[in-house]
Amino acid sequence: MTLLTGHGFWNPLLWLAAAAGVTLLALVVWSRGRRDYTRGTDGELPFLSGEKMEGAHVGGGHLYWGFVEGLRPYVERLRALHSGLVNDYVGWLVVILAVVFLIVLVGG
Repeated sequence: MTLLTGHGFWNPLLWLAAAAGVTLLALVVWSRGRRDYTRGTDGELPFLSGEKMEGAHVGGGHLYWGFVEGLRPYVERLRALHSGLVNDYVGWLVVILAVVFLIVLVGG
């Protein structure tokens, strides 16, 4: 029961077996979860890097600090280009699309 399309094959029994395997793996991971969890306890409080945070909000700048610090020169150049105006972003989109179309037309 295989369908040959010229771009590969599609075997429904193989896909069904793969879906069953993924489902089985998900059930195994789910069953290994903690049984002692109860709603309304300390288990629902925010927890970040070993610190309990009562009612705190952790922004993306804090979570991705290492990436931003490592890529600081690149990020600073991007911040210089960031104006916050939608017109600027649409203009960049039009310019980039024009370049892509030229590459496609010349290359094809």
